[in-house]
Amino acid sequence: MSADVSPQVRMANDIAIQFAHLPSRQAAREVANHIKMFWDPRMRAELDGLADSPPQDMDPLALEAARLLRSAGAGAG
Repeated sequence: MSADVSPQVRMANDIAIQFAHLPSRQAAREVANHIKMFWDPRMRAELDGLADSPPQDMDPLALEAARLLRSAGAGAG
């Protein structure tokens, strides 16, 4: 992971690691749920913006979680 990765991507990736043992769809839902429950709306908005053109360092589960949040209307809070 590069040194200039955003804090939101780093944290989303860390969360994704915790759920990586689950089937991918379930894992993405769990990551999205965690972000929705515990992240400040500004942090969710930043992650949502990054999901438009995902950084190379974004975990696929984190990216899918960001997309799930967007489709649920929870990206920006």
